[in-house]
Amino acid sequence: MATADLQPGSKVTFTVLKLPAALSLKKTIFRLMRQEPRIQRVLDKLAKGRAKGGNRLKQRGGRMWNSRKVASRVVTLKPGATFTLVYTPHIAPDLKSVEKYLERTKG
Repeated sequence: MATADLQPGSKVTFTVLKLPAALSLKKTIFRLMRQEPRIQRVLDKLAKGRAKGGNRLKQRGGRMWNSRKVASRVVTLKPGATFTLVYTPHIAPDLKSVEKYLERTKG
């Protein structure tokens, strides 16, 4: 999978072939999966909901401190998972680092 033939702004679909053993590579694939526009909309909606309510206000060091809820894990990283994202040159290094765990499909 070469990123040289990808045009900026084009939609690219990837399928996870297998999970890497290294945690850093798993996190990279997870971050790439979260860049899908459909997932971004869901994450934005959940973030707005967390900001509005359900936070814990407590005193910490003499000041009031707002502890926000932990972000939701919308994406499940597993073999066979498919995601589509818009290719931009700044994600090329991430794609290159995990290219042997992903398969580019038509999309």
